[in-house]
Amino acid sequence: MHIPRVHEDRRPLTWRSVGCARRLTQSPYSLFGIRKEAVTTQEVFTSCRSGVAQVSLEVGGEVLTAGTAFLVPGGLMTNSHVLRDVGFDVAVLRFEEMDYGAGIRLARDICLQAVAYDSPSNEHDVAFLRLDEPEFAGRHVFSFGDSDSLAVGDQVAFLGYPFRMQHLTCHVGYVSSLHQRAKVDVIQIDASVNGGNSGGPLVELRSGSVVGIISRAEVGFLADQFDAMIQVLGQNIDQLNQPTGARVVIAGVDPVQGLRASQTAMREIAVNLRRSANVGIGYAFGSNHVRDRLAQQ
Repeated sequence: MHIPRVHEDRRPLTWRSVGCARRLTQSPYSLFGIRKEAVTTQEVFTSCRSGVAQVSLEVGGEVLTAGTAFLVPGGLMTNSHVLRDVGFDVAVLRFEEMDYGAGIRLARDICLQAVAYDSPSNEHDVAFLRLDEPEFAGRHVFSFGDSDSLAVGDQVAFLGYPFRMQHLTCHVGYVSSLHQRAKVDVIQIDASVNGGNSGGPLVELRSGSVVGIISRAEVGFLADQFDAMIQVLGQNIDQLNQPTGARVVIAGVDPVQGLRASQTAMREIAVNLRRSANVGIGYAFGSNHVRDRLAQQ
């Protein structure tokens, strides 16, 4: 006798931690995690690249630090630590097709005011530059999705300018963890976030919308050792640059000058090694907080 089987829904369940509670939801994925409406990485990069800019903090034409920003309705979004006060005179926005010497110059006070946008403690590490520049016309403006809909295993992409590169890059990875730190929804991704990516958009590939803002990389304990080495070498170089009166020259060689050159070379090596101290883990914070704040403006 044939006994009809009861249909079993074996679609996987996903969870997202909210405080101490866990909310189980049915996965939005079909078999193998593929959805017909998902957009490809190429589509995201091609359609969005015009709306991502490099932010350089400069003094006297010298770049002190740099990060990434992206266009949203009403202006530019980035991290607050990208615009931190490092003694800069001006911030320069450069979109990908602009020459390195060109760009949109922003006054120092505008940037520092944007840093204070979120809160005094600025736990979300967000800065919003309310701008309406002529150069923004015709560029892609990002829309915010729902970062609460993310699940571990979702595929994401982020755009940015790592290592002060002049060309825009795109990295793809998966959400490897969702957790909270203080009041912030943290998105951990298994992708290589590097210096200069901070402030870039994290895009969910099912919808093509922004679900997070890249904030930092996980660099491991070696990074602290390199930072200490770079600081010591910098102090040595500063001391060697101080005038000391008459110097002894041996066989036509100034030993102080030679020592300064060697310390400078060692510092450059340490800086490059520090760049390589990346374990392939990055962090972003969920965009819902930013989306809701902008909606209140």
